Amino acid sequence: MRYQESVQRAIDYIETHLDEEMELAGLAELSYLSVAQMYRVFSSLTGHPIKDYIRKRRMSVAADHLRNSKRSIEDLAWESGFESYHSFAKVFKKIVGLTPSAYRQADIYYSFEPIRLEERVAYLEDREQSERFPDVKVIRFMPEKSYAYLHISEQELGMENEAFRVINALLSGQISASKTRVFGHNVDLPEIEGITQYGYRVLVVCEEGQIRHPAFREIEFVGGLYAVRKVSAKSPKLVQDSWDQLLSDWLPKSTFEIGTHPYVEEFIAYNGKVARMNLYLPVQRKQRNESIVVVSLPPTEAYFCKEHGAGAQEAAERRLIDWHVRQPYGSGRDDEGYYYMSYLYGADDSEEYWWENGILVNAQANLLEAGIERKCMGAGLYACRESKTYGQLTGILDTMHRWIAVSGAYRFDEARQWFASYHTLADGDIERDSLVKVYIPILLVEE
Repeated sequence: MRYQESVQRAIDYIETHLDEEMELAGLAELSYLSVAQMYRVFSSLTGHPIKDYIRKRRMSVAADHLRNSKRSIEDLAWESGFESYHSFAKVFKKIVGLTPSAYRQADIYYSFEPIRLEERVAYLEDREQSERFPDVKVIRFMPEKSYAYLHISEQELGMENEAFRVINALLSGQISASKTRVFGHNVDLPEIEGITQYGYRVLVVCEEGQIRHPAFREIEFVGGLYAVRKVSAKSPKLVQDSWDQLLSDWLPKSTFEIGTHPYVEEFIAYNGKVARMNLYLPVQRKQRNESIVVVSLPPTEAYFCKEHGAGAQEAAERRLIDWHVRQPYGSGRDDEGYYYMSYLYGADDSEEYWWENGILVNAQANLLEAGIERKCMGAGLYACRESKTYGQLTGILDTMHRWIAVSGAYRFDEARQWFASYHTLADGDIERDSLVKVYIPILLVEE
């Protein structure tokens, strides 16, 4: 059975059992897929993780009943698979933007229709960006003068809002809000006596001569081509998640790549408090086509750290860093090996979620094994795509999984795991000049 047919089979089952509790293991078995395959293939072909799809369909049906019937919210909550009104209302508001009772009286209409995969796959690549990121636009900033203030903080999280509060206090009453725009970007600072410092430069664009405070100096805002997205400034985590989506999901599927100018944030404030932010991702037109190729790899030895659950990434990365600093070479040279990472793609909200990172050894390396695990990455065919480093690579993984699923010539090899290896250029910028090679294990489909 083709992957498209398997996923459509799951979609059809979901549609007729929305008012029942669904076990993913049973749904996967019905679709002739493993649970791991179900997570990956469903997400890549529909554009939605399977649990999100089920929630959105249930909320869409509930929204229809709220608007067109007098059924109680409690009844709709129960039919949507929730045991209480409060848990239902919380999910409904997160997806729709209003509480169930407010939606019943509102003028907006929420609809998430069931996906017909055979109709969708043919044009998914063309429409996916505008459908999933309707708020992202690519604009060009022209260079202009600005007044800069460098804020120094002892911690990175939340320093943007901290910097805004400082400059707002310094400039209180000096500038006209209607003619002023406030931007900012991170600045790398050297350590002082072993203590890490974090810098954030605030750029105030206003009429010339308006700012005379000695803490500010006049510099040029270089401008450039940017992908811009609006986001609520409710919490630093929400802002960071939006950055991650732009970098990991939107950018790899676009016709752009990372530019050389700085990442920028714009502060939109009301009554002196930041209410939302505009995120400006520096971009430029892609210089080369990032095609998917099929390669054959030999077995490769890996030293790795693997953790499970919600904090898996942070825990695994910390273990690897602690292990790395104890190594006799301590340099991370390519002749010793390459850094790699892997995780449970398509299932970041599941209890089974895991994150793994480590070193792929391509030579006889002198490594201390204490505090780390060891295994062999299996030999065989892999679908491979080389790209710039885009966060968690979700956009690249989506594209590659979809390519495999609809190719008809290959199928996923469940006996091996996917991984991404990172390669740095000599004397290059680690973030902007590094390359990543993403490998997904495949098998030829038998005729």
